[in-house]
Amino acid sequence: MTGSALVWLGLGWWAASTAIQWASAALARQPGVLPGLRHRPEDFSIVAPLKGAADASPAYIARLRALSQAGAEVLICVASADDAAIAATHATWPGALLLVGADTTFNPKMNNVRKGLEAASRPVVALCDAGIALHMDDLRRAAAALSDEVGLVLALKAADAPENFAAELERAYIDGHQARFLFAADRLGIAVASGGVTLLAYDTLQRIGNWRGFNRWIADDYSVARAVRELGLATRLGAVMPRLPLGRRRWRDVWLRQVRWARTRLRLPVWPLVLWEPAIGGAVSGVAGAAALAGLGAGAAAVALGLLVHIGLWLAAEKWFMAGRGLSFGPRAATAAFVREALAPFLMTQALAGRTIDWRGTDLGGQWRQKGDGMPEKSV
Repeated sequence: MTGSALVWLGLGWWAASTAIQWASAALARQPGVLPGLRHRPEDFSIVAPLKGAADASPAYIARLRALSQAGAEVLICVASADDAAIAATHATWPGALLLVGADTTFNPKMNNVRKGLEAASRPVVALCDAGIALHMDDLRRAAAALSDEVGLVLALKAADAPENFAAELERAYIDGHQARFLFAADRLGIAVASGGVTLLAYDTLQRIGNWRGFNRWIADDYSVARAVRELGLATRLGAVMPRLPLGRRRWRDVWLRQVRWARTRLRLPVWPLVLWEPAIGGAVSGVAGAAALAGLGAGAAAVALGLLVHIGLWLAAEKWFMAGRGLSFGPRAATAAFVREALAPFLMTQALAGRTIDWRGTDLGGQWRQKGDGMPEKSV
């Protein structure tokens, strides 16, 4: 390939990546029209799995208690009778009813959750990630999208209140990157899945085989979305983003969590898109653009200026998206977004370098391989 062709390839790569960045922000920044509220608090069964005292923080348990007092059925699930989450829960909510016990499938999270899904009895069932500051208004607004055509709604969590830079970096992954691309894909009608709050009608839950619908693929959120789609029903992202207070985070935990999620997504049919992410990210596209400028004979100062313009455009698109969703994006958030983009190639390299998917001390990847990698069970 001639030098001029490489220059045009670099410029094209930069232009296409930047266009994708801005297009995703444009598609994702505005919530859809919210249907009228149709559900009462008494219509909800809330399945809340806990593992360890950290999951049962006073603030989170107080929110679950408030949901129960509002009329919802709250089903707190703990896998073991000696789990510290039990004492921590009762310290904040003395009368809380906990479901204790575990199944033996490949997925330790679903082993804990199964009893809650089977016990749920209300018209709408909501499976919640631990720690989310969930309010009844959030649930009612998210569930409003459920209908005869829409079988599942995912309310993406919005990371909030980071107290150190490691937590700010995690927020950059959750809000500025994952949520942006998921909302954009959802706006285009593409089925997406992620953590947060999963809501579906009780009847739909039974049609997908209850907990079995969550256990057909290595990722339970992807599995339930696929199971609902196979019923001929649509899946949607909710118009609300319940907040997940982050507090302080450790660098190692933030990084390993991203590696785990990347390795998990690489085991799903969407893996080509996962591999494509760093290629169109800020780091690779910036290098491509800088190399093209150098190939055109630009001096070091011009190349450096070009990189600064690239970074500015990249961060401006993210800020635009965040503003549309009511999320803050100050100087520290911008710095975290820059670090996230710079780390993207290294994250994918580490994700591809191993197969272990550590979920709280359990190798979910190994459990999945024993089950039969790539051979999901059909729901009944």
